[in-house]
Amino acid sequence: MNKKVFCFLTAIILLLSATAFADSGTWYCPQCGSQMEASYQFCPKDGTPRPGEGGSSVIIQNNGPYDMGVPSLNGRSYSKDQMNMAILWVQTQLKATGTYYQGYAWDVTGHLGDHTMQEIASFMQSRGYRGHSGCVDQNVVNELAAYLGNRIEPVYIGGYYSHMDSIMSGGHTGSMQKILSNLIDMVPHVTNGARWVQSCLSKLGYYTGSIDGMYGERTEKSVNAFQKAYGFQERNYVTLGVARAMLEACYNSGCYLDDLP
Repeated sequence: MNKKVFCFLTAIILLLSATAFADSGTWYCPQCGSQMEASYQFCPKDGTPRPGEGGSSVIIQNNGPYDMGVPSLNGRSYSKDQMNMAILWVQTQLKATGTYYQGYAWDVTGHLGDHTMQEIASFMQSRGYRGHSGCVDQNVVNELAAYLGNRIEPVYIGGYYSHMDSIMSGGHTGSMQKILSNLIDMVPHVTNGARWVQSCLSKLGYYTGSIDGMYGERTEKSVNAFQKAYGFQERNYVTLGVARAMLEACYNSGCYLDDLP
């Protein structure tokens, strides 16, 4: 073989190998439009899970996140202010319909609040369930699965999400339940919610002041910086979605969560 041809072919092979290696070292987040490092199981900007290769129900790593599939509630139903992964699945699928639950990305938290219940009721009434209350039961899950078919949006369990039920209900850290009543109307005054926010943001490097529970200008600027970095609308208060993102970011960065207020 001609020496020049051999060198040319060798260069092409090396280039293709390098490209393949580079491609395998990152993954694309469709929500924020950025390339993520291969080691990231969730996008640090908006919490989008790393997609599996081949669609739904694909294990990403041996001990990593996996798609929970269509949940079976085993006869249970969930009412207002309950929080768990099944509710998160319902919220995610409502958003995937393209019709319901649009414009409220910060509400996709696993918490069954008023807005979620309104959207569930509207969806179920469109499916022939008159006067539906908006609670989550197996009928809601089944109707969403039937409506979306192969367009079901994967919901991954693993990492932070493997602790989600206990975090929401007061186990593990119990942080979400403790601050729930302080989130919507948090104003510059001393609250346990503000102390929790300061503790989270301090662990993540956004807040350098004292953990005094005073939701003042410094804390508010730190909250705004976190919201901007993670793709949330900047507000002077903390929504439940932002609080969940703080917990998830702490978990994914290896912070010790159990010492949160």
